[in-house]
Amino acid sequence: MKANPGNNQFWSRLLQGDRQALNEIYRLHADALFRYGIRLLHDENAVQDCIHDLFLKIWSNHARLSDTDNVRYYLISSLRNTIINYRNQQGKIEHQELQERDGFAMDFTVESQYILKEEQTEKAQRLAEAMNQLTARQKEIIYLRYFEELSYDQIAEMMDLSKKGTYKLSARALEALREILQVEKAVLIALLVSLKH
Repeated sequence: MKANPGNNQFWSRLLQGDRQALNEIYRLHADALFRYGIRLLHDENAVQDCIHDLFLKIWSNHARLSDTDNVRYYLISSLRNTIINYRNQQGKIEHQELQERDGFAMDFTVESQYILKEEQTEKAQRLAEAMNQLTARQKEIIYLRYFEELSYDQIAEMMDLSKKGTYKLSARALEALREILQVEKAVLIALLVSLKH
């Protein structure tokens, strides 16, 4: 994901104590954070609470925060940690890990907001069915890589994987999708990109 100069300007202002900059960052990223958070926590109110807790923590610590060239990555990564802490406090997971039984939900439907063109409906339906057969971690890496456009280094840090492990998980997820759909890898990538746009 390319850095957005406007986002970086707001972040720099936030570090200087500009509350309006915090409001702008929230306005720009709250929807994306909610879409990601609900896939991890499956509870709208709890996700909203975690997002609000995250922004309160950012404001409380703004003088000690570092600069970042990718605000979206920073926020998603921080929200993931906030949700893990929340779930640990609720006793729903152990060892700081998101478990498969309680993990990343990515239920695609033909009515998904990502599917805008009528002629894509049949392909989208097939992809939706295939995506729903992946493991929670495979769904999460596909989401982070192709929908949020994070780099493998960023995903590795977020998911607590080595860079090599991140590539392997991504490759396995793509291969599983490719086998289910019986398409070439390039066609699969094109389908994923078309869902985002």
